Amino acid sequence: MSLILNLETSSKNCSVSLSSMGKLVSHFELEDDKYRHSELLTSTIQDILFNEKLNVKDLDAISIGVGPGSFTGLRIGFSVAKGLCYPYKIKLIGVSTLKILANSLDSKKDNIISLINDKGNYFYLSKYNSELDELIPPSIEFIDKEFLNKMIDNSTTIVVNDINSYQLIDKILNKKVNLIKNKISSSNMVSLSQKSFNNNIFEDVAYAEPVYVKKPYVN
Repeated sequence: MSLILNLETSSKNCSVSLSSMGKLVSHFELEDDKYRHSELLTSTIQDILFNEKLNVKDLDAISIGVGPGSFTGLRIGFSVAKGLCYPYKIKLIGVSTLKILANSLDSKKDNIISLINDKGNYFYLSKYNSELDELIPPSIEFIDKEFLNKMIDNSTTIVVNDINSYQLIDKILNKKVNLIKNKISSSNMVSLSQKSFNNNIFEDVAYAEPVYVKKPYVN
């Protein structure tokens, strides 16, 4: 049995889902420009568990989107996740935000590029194959025509998480590729967290931290 609570707070989308044996049981998300994730997270978790007639101690693991992404959102997510794990000795699973975004694709090709905007033309980037094996680890890059067109071919799928990013990347592209906009959602963590659970891949609750990718334009 694996009952997993999935939390994703790296973007404006505050997202919570409950999964059992790799199947989605319950799901809530709300985009909030003010990043009131701390309020939304705690109340949503309570509502989901109450509706399913469960307590926190019934959970086998809590999965958290580790970033990269919003520093504020990630800190809130980790604080809530650790606050639940500690007293009940619940296992903690960490999942890359970029991999969550890649996993939102219905059809996965051998060349998936996940992009999350940081500032201007700077994007958090990671690249995956169809099995979501990491080909390029999370980094932050200045995305222009020269950089992007060197990375892509006709089999590439690029996935972003907001309309501004979609429009910017669409203007940059010279080659015809599949460009998709999807939310960074906890519902797309379900299969990833279940895989980690099955393989006994867990974080050390005491030392787990968000993935902050250092900006190259900051000294």
